[in-house]
Amino acid sequence: MEKTGTFHPVRRTNTAKIALFVVLGSETIFFGTLLSAYFFLRATLSSWPSGGVTIFRLLVPGANTLLLLLSALTMYLGLRAIRQNRTGSLKTWLILTLAIGLIFVAGQVFEFNRSGMRISDQAFGGVFFTLMGFHAVHVIAGVVMLALLVWRAFLGDFTARRHTAIQVGAWFWYFIVAVWVVLFSSLYLV
Repeated sequence: MEKTGTFHPVRRTNTAKIALFVVLGSETIFFGTLLSAYFFLRATLSSWPSGGVTIFRLLVPGANTLLLLLSALTMYLGLRAIRQNRTGSLKTWLILTLAIGLIFVAGQVFEFNRSGMRISDQAFGGVFFTLMGFHAVHVIAGVVMLALLVWRAFLGDFTARRHTAIQVGAWFWYFIVAVWVVLFSSLYLV
C-alpha cells in the first residue's frame, strides 16, 4: 500500500488482473452460450448425435484431458517457484506447461481429423466444431502466451516481487483447463 498524506493508505490496483477478470467473465458467458445451444439442440433432436454420426472414442480426448490437468499443475508449480524467487524452476515449469499445451493442440488436430466429421454434418458437427474450435483458439492463444512468458523468464524479467504476468498467465491457463473439463464432460461423457 502507498500512503497519500499521513492518514489514508491507498491500495494500488493492478490493471492487468482486472482486465483478465473482465475477459474471463465475457469468455465464460461466451462458452456458456455455446454450451446452452449445444444442450438445447441435443434436447430437441430425437437422436443424438443425429445423421448417423457416432460418438468419438475416448482415448485421445481422455488423454488430452489428463494432459491439460497436468499442465495446470505445472503452471501452478511455476507460479509457486517465482513466488519463492526460484527463477530456474520457473523456467522449467513454464517450458513443461508450454510443451504440454503443444501436445494438447496436436492431439486436438488428430482428433478432428480422425472424427470423420465435418462442421457441416448436421447440428452435431456444427455445434461440436464450434465449441471445440473456439476452445482450440484459446489454447493456441495460451500457448503463445506461455512462449512469451518463457522468453521473458529467460530475459530475467520475473522476480518474487515482480511476476504479475506469470500470475495473469496462470489464471488464463487455469481457465482454459476448466473450460476443457466442462467441454469434455459435456461432449464426450454426458
